[in-house]
Amino acid sequence: MQKTFDLTAKILIILVIPFWFLIGSVRMLVTSEYLRIEYNKVDFPEDPFGFSKEQRISFASENVRYLRENLPISALENQNNEDQALYNLRELSHMEDVQDVYQFFWTFWKVISAIIGLVAILSLTWRRNWQAFASALKIGGFGTAIFIALIGFLAFIGWDTWFLIFHKLFFLDGTWTFNFSDTLIRLFPQKFWVDAVFTVSGLSLILGLLIGFFGRRLAKGTSPSLSR
Repeated sequence: MQKTFDLTAKILIILVIPFWFLIGSVRMLVTSEYLRIEYNKVDFPEDPFGFSKEQRISFASENVRYLRENLPISALENQNNEDQALYNLRELSHMEDVQDVYQFFWTFWKVISAIIGLVAILSLTWRRNWQAFASALKIGGFGTAIFIALIGFLAFIGWDTWFLIFHKLFFLDGTWTFNFSDTLIRLFPQKFWVDAVFTVSGLSLILGLLIGFFGRRLAKGTSPSLSR
């Protein structure tokens, strides 16, 4: 019974680690600070239809705040540019879909991952099964790094296909394609998404490697007498 319980806790830690890092990294991107860094890159394309850099930062910051704070759609509906509505109906509908997806995964991260992860970690550390705990960190960390490296590689060799599959997983066909003159494309061109994917992948890869090496070091330094 004890071995089954410890094995279950170990598996939970391994499964939760990728979600912690992936969703946590995405959360770091949904901020005005990240937007400012992105728009200030020398190779970030200018808006061909006239938005200034500061306008893009301002409009995009309100857009991600809508996602992050789970605001009503009126937060975007009421935004205007020179007395014209900033977003059309199709864009607003898509942003509602994006918010639903974002909030689902963020809630999952907070409630499911945090609770299961902490219970699993505490169950191993309280029971003094350090070997199982260290093994879970090592497998979860290195497994995350391999998984993220694969995702990043697939995005690198076939961005268009990768981007298409990603959207088909979460959104209905025809709800996420827009004209180049639409606000969402002007604020978030392809360059933005390429950078976002590789930033999230890079952060998750680094964190995975760090936790993997930490787990390996912990395993080497753990005395067998402390484990059951």
